Amino acid sequence: MKKINLAKTPTPIQFYNSFESNNIYIKRDDLTDLALGGNKVRKLEYFLADAEEKKADCIVTYGSPQSNHCRLTAAAASRQGVKTVLILSKSDKPEFNGNYFLFDLFDVEVVWVDTDNVPQKIEETLLDLKNKGYNPYFIQGGGHGNLGTHAYKVAFDEIIEQQSKKDIEFDYIFHASGTGTTQAGLIAGKTIVNSKIKIVGISVARNSNRGKEVIHESLKEYFNEFHYSIDSFNDQIIFNDSYIGDGYAHIYPEIIDNIKTVAKKSGVLLDPVYTGKAFYGMLSYIDLNKIKDSNVLFIHTGGTPLLFNYANMFKEE
Repeated sequence: MKKINLAKTPTPIQFYNSFESNNIYIKRDDLTDLALGGNKVRKLEYFLADAEEKKADCIVTYGSPQSNHCRLTAAAASRQGVKTVLILSKSDKPEFNGNYFLFDLFDVEVVWVDTDNVPQKIEETLLDLKNKGYNPYFIQGGGHGNLGTHAYKVAFDEIIEQQSKKDIEFDYIFHASGTGTTQAGLIAGKTIVNSKIKIVGISVARNSNRGKEVIHESLKEYFNEFHYSIDSFNDQIIFNDSYIGDGYAHIYPEIIDNIKTVAKKSGVLLDPVYTGKAFYGMLSYIDLNKIKDSNVLFIHTGGTPLLFNYANMFKEE
């Protein structure tokens, strides 16, 4: 499958700390290099290669005003010399900070949309661009789709190679799970090589039923396209929604405390919307499920600009 080179890989795996007799490691996919990094860079390598092959001269995608996916899509398209149009939800008024500030650096065109009118606005935007003479290429929010899934199937292969070189056998992989594409790719990689590593997605928004359904559909689509045969993925999908709080971007005190602790112990910066919530969820999951004597890998999927966007929440009164 064709890709362009955007990410600095393999991303390093570093030891973090011991917790409940387990060894915790962090895979630094926040260091994929492009525009403060993140997991979306791996996916965009395939999407932009596909766009280039289709001779697209404009990239269109959708997200929130603080979307990591939109930040990295804008950065990647700008680097390739291609126009970017971001369709952004106007459910909340963004401050000129974090990812929203970075959109401006990459000189993107922003189209605002009500959350209940997204599909129609996407169609209208693509048609308008075509009428203006562009050949637009649409990427689903979060880099959802088989190309995104494949990117993290490849990332799983990378982890297997790294653990062999480091003489470590991981028992668990934890990560923040949003649209589910990253988790689907990891499960695809695990399934193809028949690995026994348990992959646990800590939800940042969706409830368990919906999250599992989307991941299962992504896996079915991916395996159908690449002609792999498997009956069911249900027993492979661990999608935990216990740490969402009141919903997407709900930040509660335990997340703030966890981010501070990780920063002080390791110098690694988590964000309060995705990785901070997932890291807190991982430690709690380990404790509640009495996991002992295991090697645990946390995939840091990026989101550094969000830390600055919510800076006031870290200020002690």
